[in-house]
Amino acid sequence: MLKREIFLIANGTGAKLGEFLIELNFDQPGILATLSNIFAEHDVNVINVAIDSSRLTIHYIVDLTMVADDQLKEIPKQLQMFAFVKKVRYRTSNAPLFVPRWITHVINGKPALSLEKELVAYLNDPSKLAEEIAKRDAKTVKELAHAVDPVTLEEAIYIAQLRGLLSVEATEVKQGRLRARLCNLAHPIARRYLEVFTTEIGASAKLAEEGPCLVLES
Repeated sequence: MLKREIFLIANGTGAKLGEFLIELNFDQPGILATLSNIFAEHDVNVINVAIDSSRLTIHYIVDLTMVADDQLKEIPKQLQMFAFVKKVRYRTSNAPLFVPRWITHVINGKPALSLEKELVAYLNDPSKLAEEIAKRDAKTVKELAHAVDPVTLEEAIYIAQLRGLLSVEATEVKQGRLRARLCNLAHPIARRYLEVFTTEIGASAKLAEEGPCLVLES
């Protein structure tokens, strides 16, 4: 039995990792192989690939350590050349941890919450559940990053999105500070998760309500 990991957090120390989100105009046999060959031609190591239920969006997590900057610019251009490709988005990160930003987990098209089986025991206590999830995720961050600066924290808050606790609507790192707008909150656990998570990783953060969303500043 294949064990498919949904907690797609990668160790970025000493590596340049990235993700590509490729939207398709239509589906046809051989698309995945064709796109993967482009990555292979540029010495890109594919870490993970996922296709959505409509078969019109493909997401790649890749190791770009062996790829020069000018070579990297050519990859989306070559991917975009195919008639079946509608749009290509990509980003890279040199942070000590890498968290995909363009993946959300769903069940029958509905947003899903991702948690380990043993945490089911806390379902009757949402506050405790939020704390336990946050402590686990903070432990993962601390194992990968010795110090959490604003760039690392920006990457780390996407873990909450990967969990299904919220959607990261916008982030900005400016003058050594992070500002993030977080929406589609999974009440009542999202805010408690963020409070415990930022405390556990040693980040000084302030949360404020902004309409139906939260704004995190650190």
